[in-house]
Amino acid sequence: MRLYGDLSRQGIWDALGDMLKKSYTRQDGVIMSAAQVCIDSGGHFTDEVYAFCKKHGADWAIPIKGSSLAGKPIATFPKNKNKKGVYLTIIGTDTAKELIYQRFRILEPGAGYCHWPIKECFDEDYFKQVTAEEKLKKFRNGVPFFTWDAKGRRNEALDCRVYGLAAVRILQQHRGINLELLSQQRPAAEEVLVYSEGQLQKPMQHRRKAKSAYLNN
Repeated sequence: MRLYGDLSRQGIWDALGDMLKKSYTRQDGVIMSAAQVCIDSGGHFTDEVYAFCKKHGADWAIPIKGSSLAGKPIATFPKNKNKKGVYLTIIGTDTAKELIYQRFRILEPGAGYCHWPIKECFDEDYFKQVTAEEKLKKFRNGVPFFTWDAKGRRNEALDCRVYGLAAVRILQQHRGINLELLSQQRPAAEEVLVYSEGQLQKPMQHRRKAKSAYLNN
């Protein structure tokens, strides 16, 4: 989903909160909601991000800040809140991108395979953005190192993929979420009640079982 607006105005943050709090029903009857939210706190709207996270729950909405230090964990969640009352989490962006690009190379459904819905938002521009960066070898004082570089191309879609992966890591490492167990506990289609336009609808009977315990992010 894409949401456009002026981040200096409260209206866009209210709209974002409403959108993230919604539940969504997949075609196979599985109801999904946002279990964890990560929001980039860099740039010019750090205070607005902190305020949003405090308003909607510091444990649920997590402000994040990227670090390109090689080998850094995908998500370094703090033990305590900072002075602003939020859990500012450092994201190892290089580590996350390395994993994401490895998953892009997986061509058969299974662990790590990436799924994208057939929707207008996943258009050519999206896939250009999500694959915009390249891993380049550079030198600093004669010492080689690797860095990810978009070369001026837009890469917001890749950033969102990184944030989603970070949210999964926080759920796993600090909320005790077991993805394998979670996938096994998903209700069968006949157990799911689906509401559409105020009316109870019969659930779909042919629910496709997930072959992977991994979330898409």
